[in-house]
Amino acid sequence: MSLSTVTATSGDTSATAETARMDRVKPTRHTPALWVPRVDALAEFGLMISRHLTQCRRYGGHLAVLWLEAEPLAREGQSWPPEAQDALMTAVGRRLRSRVRGTDMVLQVGETSFAVMLLDAGSSEAHIVQQRLMQVLNGPYNVEEHTMHVGLNLGSAVFPEGGVRGADLAESARSDLRRRVG
Repeated sequence: MSLSTVTATSGDTSATAETARMDRVKPTRHTPALWVPRVDALAEFGLMISRHLTQCRRYGGHLAVLWLEAEPLAREGQSWPPEAQDALMTAVGRRLRSRVRGTDMVLQVGETSFAVMLLDAGSSEAHIVQQRLMQVLNGPYNVEEHTMHVGLNLGSAVFPEGGVRGADLAESARSDLRRRVG
């Protein structure tokens, strides 16, 4: 649709025409396209996936949980302001959300951790997703006026071997992460 400006002889009419033209302009979008919900504790994540675990038990399905810890990296003697660190974690969450299936759940847990629930995935699928995520999430992030990097660690757990409750499964994935790091 083409909008044309109207030339009027009176100042009031041109103001009305300008207002009418501005009313037809699409408003800016206030919600990000890839929003990642945030919870404060591991137990909250466990409650959020409990329905999926019940379905897995009932129908013999598969479910895997990935636990990701992302630490902002800085050169020696350099530090990032808290706002930049928060923006970096938002960028990591968005990139993570865009790299998993739409049916998978991504949550930020606390300040620098993320949990990913992979539906219909066993240990081999979880391992493949882990490898792919390490590749795509390790790149640079343009945050505010800075180019920032993160140090990533990933762990995984699979239902039912890793636990039968959501919090147990997430804790198993965190333990796997610590085992790989240490």
